[in-house]
Amino acid sequence: MRILSSTLALLAIPVLSAGAEPVAVPRSDKTLVEIINATMGTLPNAMDALSAKLPGGLHPTFDAPPQIVRSTPFITRDGFRVSAFEARGMDEGGDVPIVRFTSIQLEQRPCFQRSGLDEAFHAPKSETALPAAPSMLPNRYLVMQMPWGRLSFGTSQESGGCVIAIVGDATGGLPGLRMPLPQPTTVPGMPDLRRTWPMAVGAYSSE
Repeated sequence: MRILSSTLALLAIPVLSAGAEPVAVPRSDKTLVEIINATMGTLPNAMDALSAKLPGGLHPTFDAPPQIVRSTPFITRDGFRVSAFEARGMDEGGDVPIVRFTSIQLEQRPCFQRSGLDEAFHAPKSETALPAAPSMLPNRYLVMQMPWGRLSFGTSQESGGCVIAIVGDATGGLPGLRMPLPQPTTVPGMPDLRRTWPMAVGAYSSE
């Protein structure tokens, strides 16, 4: 319950009391497609280099393992509202963690249209469904096979043709790693990397 409450707090739109100053949401100088290409499209990527490409950078949160980092909400140059950009860093023996798996949680207003993906990304595609997902969570993914890995765009029953989750997965070929698509959670539009990523037994519990 504490985890759910903290995640909801992250996504909540601030309510201003009389006379309160509005909270400024950072703005990126890149469009949403440019952000995807600069981050997911360059996977695997060094964590510090990837962090520098996002407004405010990426930071650990108390409710997740330290290798999972998250941005604060921001707005892209073309007006799309990103609730959070999440990334998983992996220790591969270098000076900094390497990111091979990322997730963007996207608000559906304004709508990032699923119908426009073919024009923005030219790649072989397939469909993946999560029929047991609640109606507000991503339950249908358009999966594109990119040179670096899989780029997946998730919609829900409630979002219709609006993409609310974007996943970059460049983990293929790493020995011993099996990366499923994000599973549904109790938080709208939030693929939960704690449930998606394989953890060492006893290292972390997402309950």
